[in-house]
Amino acid sequence: MNIGIGGRELLRHRALGLAVWLGSVVLLGRAFQLQILEGSDWRARALAQHERRVVLPAPRGSLFDRAGRPLALSRETYAISVAPGELRNRAAAKAALRDVLGLLPSAVSKAVDPGQRWVVLPGRYSPVEKERLESLVRDGVYFEPTLERFYPFGELAAGLIGRVSLEGVGQAGVEFAFDSLLAGRPGYGVRRRDATGAAQSLTVPAVLPSRGNDLVLTLDLDLQAIAEEALDGAIAATGAEGGEVLIVDPRTGDLLAAVSRRPGAPRALAALSEPYEPGSTLKPLIAAALLAERKASLEDVVDTEGGEYRLGRRVIRDVHRATRLTFREVLTFSSNIGLVKFAERLESSALYAYLRDFGFGTPTGVWLPGESPGRLRRPAEWSGLSQASVAMGYEVAVTPLQLAMAYAAIANGGELVRPRVVREVRDPSGRTLWRSEPEVVRRVIPERVARTLRSVLAEAVSEGTGKAARVAGISIAGKTGTAHRFDPVTGYAGARYTASFVGLIPADAPEWVVLVKLDDPRGAHYGGETAAPVMRLAVRAALAGTGGPASPPLGEPVLPDAMAGVTAGQAPATGPYIFALDRPLVRLGVGARENSEWIRVPDVRGMSLRAAARHLHNLGLKVGIAGFGRVLRTEPEAGTEVPRGAILVVVAGPPHG
Repeated sequence: MNIGIGGRELLRHRALGLAVWLGSVVLLGRAFQLQILEGSDWRARALAQHERRVVLPAPRGSLFDRAGRPLALSRETYAISVAPGELRNRAAAKAALRDVLGLLPSAVSKAVDPGQRWVVLPGRYSPVEKERLESLVRDGVYFEPTLERFYPFGELAAGLIGRVSLEGVGQAGVEFAFDSLLAGRPGYGVRRRDATGAAQSLTVPAVLPSRGNDLVLTLDLDLQAIAEEALDGAIAATGAEGGEVLIVDPRTGDLLAAVSRRPGAPRALAALSEPYEPGSTLKPLIAAALLAERKASLEDVVDTEGGEYRLGRRVIRDVHRATRLTFREVLTFSSNIGLVKFAERLESSALYAYLRDFGFGTPTGVWLPGESPGRLRRPAEWSGLSQASVAMGYEVAVTPLQLAMAYAAIANGGELVRPRVVREVRDPSGRTLWRSEPEVVRRVIPERVARTLRSVLAEAVSEGTGKAARVAGISIAGKTGTAHRFDPVTGYAGARYTASFVGLIPADAPEWVVLVKLDDPRGAHYGGETAAPVMRLAVRAALAGTGGPASPPLGEPVLPDAMAGVTAGQAPATGPYIFALDRPLVRLGVGARENSEWIRVPDVRGMSLRAAARHLHNLGLKVGIAGFGRVLRTEPEAGTEVPRGAILVVVAGPPHG
């Protein structure tokens, strides 16, 4: 059929119209699909290109010592970013970044370079620096809050407290053990991006984070500081490789102070993770089994062979040579021969059972990570000489914490208690969520046996191997220990020792168990020569600084001028560094006991408060602090004679002129 030109034009127009119509239908359908059916998805994707959800970490709960002093806090710092294009006054911004934040010239130049869109400054900055910078630069500077863990007392009690990772997760010590309680609930905010994808400032948080719970520990910050200083001084003086000091309340199991020192491991707490052979400090526990089973009495006599006794292929020697000793004297003078012979009266199964009941061979259950159970082999695994070895403190491996808790059972009347590190858990508002209670694990020995052992151990300090632990004015019970260190290659060969001392203070009704252990001291290596003096120094400082257990009365109290208006048991409110006073200073010559030991007050002017307090504590004096800064004077003044245990007021402040 012949279609004319006009017909072809009409056909093309109709085809074009149909194509346009079909295209419009497709476009409208696609638009309907994108905007109506899939609109919410595309909007979310578009928003995601310009906004990103950012996790806001929750402030971690704080740690406090038993007196409420902060040990670990979460503090807010700031990451600072600059948008150079928004700066109105580049010269002022440049000066502020240099003077307030202390940035290097290269970093300052980059931060104000108009060719840069967004510059993140290095480091983290305090709220004070943030406020100062905000007051000087109004536009173009953005602040993002971040959290970091802060330890107000530095490395003090670091082994017990532990640490957190950069992400705020507990990795050791209390921080790890109670991470789920300390960690809060994170929130989130939204970070915007510009058209190039560069990050901009953080918007107002969409969901606020929730702070974690607080923990009140059993730790006593004053005792911890004293223990650390005493141990560090002993290691320096003896050349020991390391060591431990523990202070425990035997009535509750509260861990009052815990410090370990290991080369290259400042945050170690080896006192609960590294067992050792305790040597003679195990002897009172063997004696406890003998007395409890009525296999010996204190007046029983044994032949100690003049200080040398052959048992099979082994020769046992005593440092204190004697031919005959009573059971009391065996403990007082730490006779190896005497205790080996007395221990033969016990069945090996009974000896094992008592040591097991004292907590050896099993963890103490302290709420801290990494505790070792030590080693206590069953009697079936003993050799013919094992019972003698155990009687001298060998073939048994204990942790310092296990040994301290075993002595706590002697101190408290015969009950093994579980060690505590946490007293309370509090929510962010301060409300107590949970409070721990002392937990008795089992009764190990009768009260009469514990009382008898305390009296014998008091004699060991007053007359025997522990004389170096004596402290004037207070009765101390305790036991020294010296053990050859075992080497996997050479065995017990070589002059390497562990020196130790465990003390009960005061002897009649102990409130503290103090354990001191030194690893491989050079020169003098006996526990009575090295470890016992450490305990004496620690106890003297503790008595002077905290009042300590059973402090003796000192006479008629009179308040010095700097303490006017302050009654006994209060502290002056003149400065932030105040020691609580359990009694005021004694007026010289008024009501003081005739047998008091008198001390001449040293000149501590110009010293720091910490150095002055430490020096006065070591002399046996109590310290009350008024003001802060360098020491200006003491009341009474330097050169005055005062009785040991008297309280001096150290007046501090900025230097005059």
